[in-house]
Amino acid sequence: MRTRFLCTVDIQLTAESPLLLGRSPWRNRRLSPIAGGTIEGERLRGEVMAAGGDWSELGAASDGAAVTLIDVRSLWKTHDGALIHVTYGGRLVIPPEALADFRDPARVEALAEDAYYFRIQPVFETGDERYAWLNALVAVGVGKRTAAGVRYRIFAVE
Repeated sequence: MRTRFLCTVDIQLTAESPLLLGRSPWRNRRLSPIAGGTIEGERLRGEVMAAGGDWSELGAASDGAAVTLIDVRSLWKTHDGALIHVTYGGRLVIPPEALADFRDPARVEALAEDAYYFRIQPVFETGDERYAWLNALVAVGVGKRTAAGVRYRIFAVE
């Protein structure tokens, strides 16, 4: 098995993100609405529409790490007008020693990519024949938090 680079996606979140729904009897959920973004790659480029968001669930590991279950639904529009529904789950694990920097928008981008674990599994869906190849694609992504949201490097699994 090998991977091939597909694209880089920069997602901007709304200024009020995250909206903390709080701890219910079942989970500790928050919502981070998507404000927009960009997609850059050889075969896939365009914009992330201001639609959808991350309905994440927060938790804590026994070592004090912050753990998050990611649950994103988004809409992408390619440079040539195709609409692509993109959903992904994933995991974000932030060790205790990285938490303060991770939560501070002024310091988060200085954190090394290996200071925390941020992985996703995007699933693409489109009715546009030009991008039908995405419907059969298995992909993985590596995330990095930015001051305005998140950046993913997404790879096709071949």
